[in-house]
Amino acid sequence: MKNIANVLIFLVVAGGIYFGYKWMKGFKSSGTKGETYAVVVGISDYLNGVDAQSATQGQLNDLRFCDDDAHIFYDFLKSPAGGSVPEENIALLIDNQAGKAEILRQLDAVFAKSGPDDRVIFYFAGHGANGFFATYDIDLNNLNTSLQHREVKEAFKKCRAKTRLCFADACMSGSMKNRQREVTRQDERMLSVRSFEDPESGLVVLMAARSYQSAGENPKILHGYFTKFLVDGLQGQADKNKDELVTIKEAYDYLYLNLASLPKYGPEDKGQIPVIFGKYDENMPVSWLKSA
Repeated sequence: MKNIANVLIFLVVAGGIYFGYKWMKGFKSSGTKGETYAVVVGISDYLNGVDAQSATQGQLNDLRFCDDDAHIFYDFLKSPAGGSVPEENIALLIDNQAGKAEILRQLDAVFAKSGPDDRVIFYFAGHGANGFFATYDIDLNNLNTSLQHREVKEAFKKCRAKTRLCFADACMSGSMKNRQREVTRQDERMLSVRSFEDPESGLVVLMAARSYQSAGENPKILHGYFTKFLVDGLQGQADKNKDELVTIKEAYDYLYLNLASLPKYGPEDKGQIPVIFGKYDENMPVSWLKSA
């Protein structure tokens, strides 16, 4: 009987070690012990936009590389360093796929799949202004057609994931930090969720520029500066201490160093400084190079 008891104890301990190892491996590869769910948006060609070189009249100029920016961020998420996120967990919306209604629909649908141990990400590349992102079908005569920052915040509020990341390569995107119209008490009851910046939620909002600055694109690198530096940093260039992890602080520091060093083109150029806010641990890993 004693031998049988010892065997059973050994099996229990060995099983605990094995499954603990599997759990930790999953934790390190995905940033949580669960899944990653993401909505990735890139808009270069707008419904009411025109090519900057064209004499045609339009509400706003089309952009050049936001679709490419979305694609490289999408590819990063699918890579081992990004967590090997499966395609079915990512909604990729490019140009005419990225109307306001569809972005909000995908935010709700994709984020609703998450549980408390999961990670959700919203990435946006396109035009931005104080208080909103420009969707494909934006009508500048009716700004309700834009994706309001408060609507993005509400989408994050409704999801159950404790780890929530928001990245935007857009002009004036840092205005998302500003206080805007609060949802009504009835809205809050309907949402029945924690505050956008609950200290237990692991929220990171990382924007390409301050509320009065533009976010630049560069034809030499075929991308927006913010996204190119962000992805380069997450792929290893931001790993300052060489521990094969890129933390959110390392990612921000790398972005700040590179964006603040960009040359200015005259007195009207206000530069480009990234903005980060939220409630998070600075040592939160966002990239795992050991897996790459």
